[in-house]
Amino acid sequence: MKHNLLQVLAEMKDGYVSGQQLSERLGVSRTAVWKHMENLRKEGYVIEAVPRKGYLLKERPETLSEAEIKAGLSTQSIGQTTVYQPTVTSTQTLAKEAYREGTPHGTAAVASEQTGGRGRMERLWESPEQTSLSVSIVVKPDISLREAPQLTLVAAVAVAEALQHTTELPVQIKWPNDIYINNRKISGILTEMQAEADKMQMMIVGIGLNINQKQTHFLDDLREKATSLYVESGKEWSRVQILQALFISFEKWYDIWIENGFEDIREAWEKYAALYKRPVKAVQGNKTIVGHMMGINREGVLQLKDENGNVHSIYSGDLE
Repeated sequence: MKHNLLQVLAEMKDGYVSGQQLSERLGVSRTAVWKHMENLRKEGYVIEAVPRKGYLLKERPETLSEAEIKAGLSTQSIGQTTVYQPTVTSTQTLAKEAYREGTPHGTAAVASEQTGGRGRMERLWESPEQTSLSVSIVVKPDISLREAPQLTLVAAVAVAEALQHTTELPVQIKWPNDIYINNRKISGILTEMQAEADKMQMMIVGIGLNINQKQTHFLDDLREKATSLYVESGKEWSRVQILQALFISFEKWYDIWIENGFEDIREAWEKYAALYKRPVKAVQGNKTIVGHMMGINREGVLQLKDENGNVHSIYSGDLE
């Protein structure tokens, strides 16, 4: 109800809306409207009430509450059910708990601060309060286990598209699951799954995104490697705006993947790929392969051509 109320108030940018109008549009009593208004005020919304004129939304807090996230969100499933907590150890854990409780496909676990998040290869991903986004999306795809790794690439395309369309910054994907702007990391993606025999039950896509951090927020050893939208653009961004753009883009590419297979994803991924057709080193433990990155194949596996013309399939590791 609160997100519907916010949406109506936001639509009336230059005028008041009466309690009676809100009551009729939302299908609730005027008393219920008043109670929801009071709850919104407690959450930091500045709402002016004038007799015989109605309500006017004057100021919105920078919050990632469920009501704020869902207000005006145009997706069918992704983000329409949201589990929000200001501070969590990991949104992945929060999403798993929601799944065990029977939450629907598309549920998003969102936090303002993440203190113990993990990236690929168990690397720590911390998210300072009020400056970044941490979100984990629960999906229930009808796919084989062999196709499961493709979801990480689907998510990478969605994040890259959402950021580029919203900010117009030069976004690139560094294989397999990192998002870069101007050669510095701005986002990481972690995918986990639960399956039984050859039947996929659910997958969780965790996304960490640096938004309004200043360079001083990053530890000394990360300042040359990490960045944020603020650092790259010189302006602060609405985390809700970025999150909604991410949900819309993720739903678009997820549906394309489920309906049409991986080929469209592969083409989009290569469009954003850093180091595409350039010389790279693939480091896999103690093994290093040097060659040119030739993109990904129809299964989503990286293809590297060495100086002898041999093509190597790279399933994991780091590119340098």
